[in-house]
Amino acid sequence: MFSAWQGFDEVQTVAFFSLMKKLHGACISTSYDNMDECFQYFKELILCHSVQRPPWSIELYSAVQVRAMTKYVVDTFFHHFHLYKYAFTSKLILDIKFHYDDKPQQTRELRELAVYSDNEVENSEQEVTTE
Repeated sequence: MFSAWQGFDEVQTVAFFSLMKKLHGACISTSYDNMDECFQYFKELILCHSVQRPPWSIELYSAVQVRAMTKYVVDTFFHHFHLYKYAFTSKLILDIKFHYDDKPQQTRELRELAVYSDNEVENSEQEVTTE
């Protein structure tokens, strides 16, 4: 809709959609809050499409169109940035295990033996109190 309202031709429309796809990919590439980095990336992408410097950039958009695109992206995409981030970013699951160098690791058998011996002590205490 935006590209039709701005009167973009086919090449400009395709470039705008590609730019938005790259911006969205950068947004969801990490689970950390990267709004500032994404806005910087958007400015770099828009600059590459608004200045004629072959082979690095090509002028597809005028300064008025760039201003309108920037306003549109800020008012829509960046306004809902955290929503997109939550919906599309994969969640991190962190599993932490500690290992101390000065303390030997307990094996499963030692832990089971400790639990078993604790149960025996409790049972013998119960027998003493019931008598």
